Amino acid sequence: MIKKVIAAVAMISILTFYLITLYEYIPQDPVSLSAENIMPDPVAAIHYGVTPVFAENLRFNHNNISYFIKGECSATRRKSMEEAFGIFEEEMRLISFYETNFDPDILVECSDEDIPFGNNLFAAGEGGPSRIINTSFFKTIEKGKIALYEDQRCDYPVVELHELLHVFGFDHIENPNSIMYYISKCNQRMTSDMVKTINDLYSIEPLPDASIGNLTATKRGKYLDFNITILNEGLLDINDINLSIVVEGEIIQVINMERLEIGYGRNLEAKNVMLPSIRITNIIFELDKENSVREMREGNNIRNMSA
Repeated sequence: MIKKVIAAVAMISILTFYLITLYEYIPQDPVSLSAENIMPDPVAAIHYGVTPVFAENLRFNHNNISYFIKGECSATRRKSMEEAFGIFEEEMRLISFYETNFDPDILVECSDEDIPFGNNLFAAGEGGPSRIINTSFFKTIEKGKIALYEDQRCDYPVVELHELLHVFGFDHIENPNSIMYYISKCNQRMTSDMVKTINDLYSIEPLPDASIGNLTATKRGKYLDFNITILNEGLLDINDINLSIVVEGEIIQVINMERLEIGYGRNLEAKNVMLPSIRITNIIFELDKENSVREMREGNNIRNMSA
C-alpha cells in the first residue's frame, strides 16, 4: 500500500513538473517592458565666443588636416594660402596641416572670374565645409573647399584665412576689425574667442560613441521580442561591437554588430528569444559589455527594461 502511495505521489510530482514546464514554454499574453530614463555622460562643454558659427560642435574628427592646392592656382595664391595654413596652425596650436594630392580634407581651387554679391562688391574667395556628417552631438566635417578669385592684396593673407575659417565653421561677424567681417581689410585679424573655440573643440579626444537609440521590448511568458536601434554618435567609426542581453547577471545572448560608421545606425529585430524563466521581470540590453571599445561616453551603452 505504501509503495502504491509513493508511486502515485511520484507520478503526480512528475506530471506537475511537466505541466509547469509545459506552461512556461507556452507563449503568454504580451507584456510591454518599459525603460528606465538614462542621462548620457556629458561631453566637454564648448564655450563659444562672439564670432558666430554655422553650427555648434562642428569639427573635423582629427587634428592633422590635409589639403591640396590645385595647379591652376598661381604661385602668388599658393604662397598666400600656405601662409594662411601656417598662421592658423601657429595661432590654434592644436591644429596642424600637411599637403597631399590623395583625398585631401581641404581642396583649394582658383579662378579669375568675378563673383558679385551685391552693393557693387565682388567675392575675393569662397570657403566652407562641403560635406558634413550629422550626429546627435557632433557635426563632423568630412571635406572642406576653398576657392580663391584674386591674388593677395595685403601683406597678410586676410582672404585666405577668412575662407579657411569658414571651412572650420566660423560665420561672418559685424566687427570690421575681425577677419570674419564680410568685407576684407588688410588690418583684420583672428580674435581670441575664435582661438578658444577651436582649442575647446579640438581638445576633445576623437573617439567613437555607441549608443542605444529606440528600444521596444515585449515579454510573452518565457519569450522575449525586441526592436532596437544602435547608433554611433561619436567622431570615429566602430569596427566591431557586441550587444549583450543580460538576465539576472547572466548573458543569455550576444549579437555582434560588426562595423558602425559615424553618424549611422543599425536596427535589429528579434522574436522568441528564450528567457531562463517565466518569472523574469528585468532585462538589460548592454553594448560593449566587455569594454573592448574606447568611447566618448559609456552611460548611453545600457538600457534597463522592466515589466
